[in-house]
Amino acid sequence: MATLPADVLTFEPADDLAPVDVVLADEPDAIAKLLMLANSVGDISHVWSDEDLTRLGGEVVEDYRKDDEDRGDWKKIVLKAQKSAAQESKGQKDYPWTRASNVHYPLLTVAATQFNARAYPAIVRGDEAVSVKIVGADKGRPMMVQTPQGVFPVPQTGPDGQPVIGPDGQPQIMWAVPPGAKAARAGRVKDYLNTVLFYRMKDWESDTDALLLQLPIDGCSFRKVWYDPAKQEQRAALVSALRIIVPQGARSCETTPRLTEEIPDVYPYTIEERMRAGVYRTVTLSPEDEDDQCPRLLLEQHRLIDVDGDGLPEPYIVTVDHATTKVLRIEANFSPRDVAMNDNGEVLSIDRQKFYVKYTFFPHPEGKFYDIGLGHLLDPIGDVVNTAFNQLIDAGHAQVAGGGFIASGIRLQGNGRTSTLRFAPGEYKTVNGVTGDQLRNGIYERTFPGPSQVMVSILDMMLSAARDISSVKDVITGDASNNGQVGTTLALIEQGLQVFTAIYKRIYRSLREEFALLFANIARYGGERAAADYLEVLDDQDANFEADFNVDDMDIRPVSDPTSVTRMQKLARAQFVWGLAQNNPLLDQGKVLRRVLEAADVEDAEDLFAPPAQPDPLAAAGAQAELAKTQSEAMKNEAQGQKAQADALATAAETGFMMGAQNDPYQGGIPGMAGRPDDALGYGSDGLLRRQAA
Repeated sequence: MATLPADVLTFEPADDLAPVDVVLADEPDAIAKLLMLANSVGDISHVWSDEDLTRLGGEVVEDYRKDDEDRGDWKKIVLKAQKSAAQESKGQKDYPWTRASNVHYPLLTVAATQFNARAYPAIVRGDEAVSVKIVGADKGRPMMVQTPQGVFPVPQTGPDGQPVIGPDGQPQIMWAVPPGAKAARAGRVKDYLNTVLFYRMKDWESDTDALLLQLPIDGCSFRKVWYDPAKQEQRAALVSALRIIVPQGARSCETTPRLTEEIPDVYPYTIEERMRAGVYRTVTLSPEDEDDQCPRLLLEQHRLIDVDGDGLPEPYIVTVDHATTKVLRIEANFSPRDVAMNDNGEVLSIDRQKFYVKYTFFPHPEGKFYDIGLGHLLDPIGDVVNTAFNQLIDAGHAQVAGGGFIASGIRLQGNGRTSTLRFAPGEYKTVNGVTGDQLRNGIYERTFPGPSQVMVSILDMMLSAARDISSVKDVITGDASNNGQVGTTLALIEQGLQVFTAIYKRIYRSLREEFALLFANIARYGGERAAADYLEVLDDQDANFEADFNVDDMDIRPVSDPTSVTRMQKLARAQFVWGLAQNNPLLDQGKVLRRVLEAADVEDAEDLFAPPAQPDPLAAAGAQAELAKTQSEAMKNEAQGQKAQADALATAAETGFMMGAQNDPYQGGIPGMAGRPDDALGYGSDGLLRRQAA
């Protein structure tokens, strides 16, 4: 499968990504037209006629309204949950009387703040949020040479041309990729990405804090990651789920037919500046009201449009003014490398560039695009809790305030010439013309039963169910009794945090996706500016921007462990491993101790370790000389032994021949060789050459 041939036309975009005009020929073929669109940079709305732009603007606004109505039920609950979490007043309550109790129990507020308090420090640890995981072994790849006997590693030679012998006594080889190269490269990429996140993207950490507070309330949130050609820098911004409008039936941001982002509060002078800079096309926008400087709502819609007329729509980004439906900008959302073609030159698919990363709290049970949060799960229970709580307050208020009936024959005159008397504590009122018996008999106090115990039980049951859903328990928040054993308490915490652990894994998955997108954007748009910054930040002679930013053999993921949601859990696990290491020689105590110090958040833990002992070069040279001397003496002794054995063989042969000549009846010379063919010559147990039976 091939991509769009970039050499069909001699077209090169500017290095600074300045806007490039696209002028289509009268009848260009589909491939040439697609190539020009893919190579375009900036606004290409001039390719469309005014009539087509008017129709396109209307379609964008109409699709936006339809998708927004499609998620109406979800949006209604989210708006209600946001007000509840912020403890916004709902106004005066007139039932069962004017200004009755209207307290809202802060259940969602507590749940959201508790989640944020645990998730934020676990995910953002100091100025580190990214780690790089190595895919595959990191044992290196030796340089190989082809010989008549086969393929062998290339030996490493010294200045004298002799093979270099390592400390293990084995010849050293030359490496195409030395062992540990992947780990070193991953460390460099990790340091640079963390630098970009925390010191280049100024709002990334604060946006992450806000994201982890919005997520449990809304159910999902979005992060927009992109490269800003005007400022030549990587950008990231938190976008509320209320401002991302997608059809409810879509499965993901990558497969949805359209995605609309609301851009509110854009003032007319900002739009005018962008028109003069060529970012927006020049149009006249009528004021939405009498104030011609009131902010406007813009819609940035990622949608599919078939511009080249081949029947396969291409991805574009269309910016429209909501009030007038006028198109301000159209930008191609694909490049030549995103177009897949077959061998016949036919376009098979066009991938769109990715901008948004979705964060999920609880997936929707029906598989819809918008997920659910605690605001959805606690909405019915919250209404019951608020009703029961306010009824208890109203019942206690009525019981304390009292009230009743006064007979018409008793005339009481209070302040303002009314028949109502109000008492302050310790105060007595004088009543004229009425005796004590008349006063006692003419007033009937209405009795109130007070708060109901049944209502108290219902409230307690609802609160317990709400805490189970939100995992806000006393043992987790630190309000439980500390009389239990440590192991029991840790087990209760572990069990209570199971819901949080599952949510953490979803956040962990989205963070990995976001960091991979940032990595790809740096590799794709960084250029010489990013390469120079990379070398300056790392100050490492092995740093190579083009080689290091290659995703083929590494996977980027957040550094935090999704199961370690509390410091207590991390420290308990580290102590468990430390206990095993004390009596287990298979475990490296130095590495285990580093984990314990890291779990305890000990600052500058590496400074606590003694530097490794450096070998004495003189002692190493002496040992090498002694080893060479020993090997030389061994070879000398072996040669002497072989010579002595040869001399002994010659002497024994000569002696045996003479004895055989005198005593052998066969006069055969060497015993058994001439006269007795069934015997053979051999060495005996005493080392002499003797005739032996065959």
